[in-house]
Amino acid sequence: MPHRMWIKLWVKEIIHGSTLKELDVEERAVWFELLCLAGDSITPGKICISEEMGYTTDQLCHLLKINSKLLQRSLQTLENVKKISQNGNGIIEIVNFDKYQGSEEDLLKRRDYMSNYMRAYRARKTDE
Repeated sequence: MPHRMWIKLWVKEIIHGSTLKELDVEERAVWFELLCLAGDSITPGKICISEEMGYTTDQLCHLLKINSKLLQRSLQTLENVKKISQNGNGIIEIVNFDKYQGSEEDLLKRRDYMSNYMRAYRARKTDE
């Protein structure tokens, strides 16, 4: 499965939902970066190096360019408000990732649709 090129951000849920109430500005930044990592993951919705191994704290700090205190605080808050779950192998899973981002099957359908759309668009442009 190819990596996602983009993720959805749900505007009303972010602005009017729980995100602004539950997370401070630094934690929100970490949250959005974790969503991006989960979208770019080999296992969509999970932040991991492989299906059985997550990143270390040092690796995540380096990737996100933040200190370990902010990372630990953010992960604890995100887990407390049930936006993420963590397993013993360091894998961080975004709760309800497929619900908000769509399944891999949905993603493939959208890519096929857009590919066909662009092919037809280019064909029309060359005919003009």
